[in-house]
Amino acid sequence: MIPKTPGPASRGARRLAVGALAGLLLAGCLGGGGDDDAAPEKRPAEDTSLPMSDLRPAEADEVREGGTLRLGVSSFPANFNPVHTDGVASTAPQILDPTLGGAVRVAEDGSWSADPDYATSVEVTDRDPLTVRVELNRKAVWQGGTAITSADMVAWVAALQDDDYAAAAPPVYDLVEAVEPDGKFAYDVVFEEPTADWPAAVYPTLPKAHTKSADRFNRGMTAKAPSANGPYLVSKIERRTGTITLERNPRWWGRAPRLDSIVWRIGEEDVLAQAFLAGELESAPVTPATRADLAKADLRASRGSEWSHLTINGGAGPLEDADVRRAVTLAVDSAGIVADTSKRYGVPTDPMTSVALLPGQVGYRDTAPIARDVAKAQKLLARAGWRRKDGTGPVVRKGRPLVLSLPVPDTRSGAVQRAEAIAEDLAEVGVRVKVTTVPGATFFEKFVIPLKFDLTTFAWQVGPFDLGDTKRLFTPIDSPMNFTGKSSKATGKAFDAAIEELDDAKRAGAIAEVDKVARAQASILPLAVMPDVQAVDPTVRNLGPSALGQLDWTTVGFAAKKGD
Repeated sequence: MIPKTPGPASRGARRLAVGALAGLLLAGCLGGGGDDDAAPEKRPAEDTSLPMSDLRPAEADEVREGGTLRLGVSSFPANFNPVHTDGVASTAPQILDPTLGGAVRVAEDGSWSADPDYATSVEVTDRDPLTVRVELNRKAVWQGGTAITSADMVAWVAALQDDDYAAAAPPVYDLVEAVEPDGKFAYDVVFEEPTADWPAAVYPTLPKAHTKSADRFNRGMTAKAPSANGPYLVSKIERRTGTITLERNPRWWGRAPRLDSIVWRIGEEDVLAQAFLAGELESAPVTPATRADLAKADLRASRGSEWSHLTINGGAGPLEDADVRRAVTLAVDSAGIVADTSKRYGVPTDPMTSVALLPGQVGYRDTAPIARDVAKAQKLLARAGWRRKDGTGPVVRKGRPLVLSLPVPDTRSGAVQRAEAIAEDLAEVGVRVKVTTVPGATFFEKFVIPLKFDLTTFAWQVGPFDLGDTKRLFTPIDSPMNFTGKSSKATGKAFDAAIEELDDAKRAGAIAEVDKVARAQASILPLAVMPDVQAVDPTVRNLGPSALGQLDWTTVGFAAKKGD
């Protein structure tokens, strides 16, 4: 058993501070990937959308056995520990995905089921306190052959609740009261309060050998991969050639994978695009900067897990007034920004209408985005004392025009274009927006975190068990992820009701209330779901972009030829 250690709030705050930046990095805010080059052209939003995944699915027997799959990725992991603050913010989770697994398998819509390769049962056995019973698959082993046991889970949670471990763990781990082993292959995870995010905290990602000391956890995987428990393992890391090779795990107990090996090639986006066109890769990411080069490739596209937004700092100045914040949200042409996003990526995209769920995610309720209403925005500004002289020019209050700052990172041309579009929209209602490009390396440190802005725009990321993280975008006021300068009892109450609701249908209603309250507060205006586009060899099956769902790496491979 792990007794509850003191200070969960401080532990959570520390991890969230680094975890927030890690999430922002993953969401493509600081260079590399995604929100990137290619000038947009204004056009009407299309009434189309992308699927939650685009994998060219095939049954395992329709995929030939053998072969090497060569994949492109942008950089070497800063740390191969996938939950270390440096590792999670790098490419480690992506590269290690074929080598790791857990008790919960996530479907493309964010729903989940127990993964029988790792757990024969995962179920809630008590609601007061919330208790989850996990029955482990007794055949499951770590790379060296050691069984995966309850002792690994005990050590895992202890590590993630220890400040000496630089872990970017989900905040739900701070709610784990105890892990109670029932022999070697079963345990109960007891939570101090109900949380819908509990599936994220029921299985160890690393063996106890990797979590036995902070030094081993923090520095023991900077140059080598952690112990695998998936169908593949890392067999070779070559920095000189920029490649990482994965081979079949000889101790894998599940269905045999179809591929012999997977080779990750590290390179800049344009280099990877050219390597794909030269037949040196079977897959490469498609960004606005490379999509012209890859236009004739077999492209697979889905909704991504990232969404752009306008964050409004209501902590000081004119934006303290809710009417002014609401006027801003009504003046912005969010449909135009969705259209611009679609233009940059060359594929349809969706408006982001919820602060908690993607369109298509389980629990999502189809809600219309905030429609642009210039007349209503002007009325709200006037009610707040901001009026135009003779109905033209800037709005003025007590002789002063309304001028708002909007810093954006110079490494993200997509964000710059979005900011300029927002400035044009607000100019139509008499609000001047000063868009300033600032160094991407210090964008968060010098502007976002200290709230030295009136408006800003970047991207957040959605996961299947993220309600606790999403709450911290709004409350408490001192949350290291709350950049709105505001917090309210109504917002906190709405989020708590959603987080604590374990019934899926009832939780959907509670999340709808969260979105209603968030719109009323007018601190974060969701804009567009960022699409995920990949160039993939047409013979490859069960591989491609997926917003939330996990790939089944045992079925990834090349299409079988007739007669195979």
